[in-house]
Amino acid sequence: MWTVASWYDDARKEAERNREQVRRMADYRLDRYEQEHLRGRSRAEIVRILAASNRERLDAVPDLARYPELRGMRAFVEAGWRGTRDGAGLTEEQWAATCDSGFYLHRCARAAARPPTGCSYVFFPASDHGPILANNLDSAPREPFGPPAWPALNEHLIVGGVSSGVFDDEASPEIFPVPVFKLLARYCRSTDEAVEMLRRYNYFWGPGNLIVIDRRRGVAMIEKSACRIGVRRSPDGFGFITAMTAEEPAMNAWLADRRAQSLKTRGLPPDCDDAHYWRGGDRRRALLSELLDEGRATPTLEKLRQIIQFRDPVRGRVCYNGELLPGGTPLEVTLRTTIWLLREGRALWWAREGDTPSFENRKEDILFRETLLWD
Repeated sequence: MWTVASWYDDARKEAERNREQVRRMADYRLDRYEQEHLRGRSRAEIVRILAASNRERLDAVPDLARYPELRGMRAFVEAGWRGTRDGAGLTEEQWAATCDSGFYLHRCARAAARPPTGCSYVFFPASDHGPILANNLDSAPREPFGPPAWPALNEHLIVGGVSSGVFDDEASPEIFPVPVFKLLARYCRSTDEAVEMLRRYNYFWGPGNLIVIDRRRGVAMIEKSACRIGVRRSPDGFGFITAMTAEEPAMNAWLADRRAQSLKTRGLPPDCDDAHYWRGGDRRRALLSELLDEGRATPTLEKLRQIIQFRDPVRGRVCYNGELLPGGTPLEVTLRTTIWLLREGRALWWAREGDTPSFENRKEDILFRETLLWD
């Protein structure tokens, strides 16, 4: 049973285990606001803005008749925030940024700068090592990261997320900080149940793209703006998502419309860096679809590694290393690649260190000894 005390204790323990990562991520978020999205504002003013936004969100409890799972949630969320603060030993500045978790950036402060983040997930329902899942963490070189965690949300579901990059998006009518993925973990045992809840709580999460996988190999690929959602189902358990693009027809049309409006609003030509970047995301989506079709014929661990770390001067890239756009702006880098062997409770991973690209730096495998394996 959830209680205020359990939310506080769980958050505190988690923050204690990941103290340095939590603190580094808070500092990174503050730096992004100061250097990119709220330029000209002092650090103190930014913190006041975020703290006020956090209080406003907590007070905006939605209709509990429509969202009955949220009864008592305000007190739970507030307790979790306090637990994270105490467990990681956050300053008031760091705490404001951690509670914000990018909300103000997406809702209020996103300006012309495109987010320096990509990311991809690819899933094989069967292979020479059983079910396997791969992920690239693509971002700015300065973003802090650590070893990969076990990807399952609960004993039934895996949910992986990437960015969606919708410019000039609609604003959601709801701002309460619903912990949507905690709700999924508590209430959902299948992809169908997760999709239903994600649709019903549409206004409380995103923008972002998700892959949802259950133990029966039910796979949904979700593409989402702040208020709109498109869902595609895999017919055979193979699936992928990638950032800054959309394949579901209605979401693809909305993304194209918002891109065009964004260029018009900012007075930018159709061959600017943002447009090249968007087209690159669309090409990566098409490339991953081709590679996944090829992988279906030989679904091995090595084939999945080849897909997630794919780099070809002609066909394109899934894995990045700061390559330049035509205008000279560098792309993000793949900070970390992970392949989870779900039947074995093991993760293979590669990580960027200094100037060494991730794909050249294999790390020691991680064994997850206290998790329920997937057969």
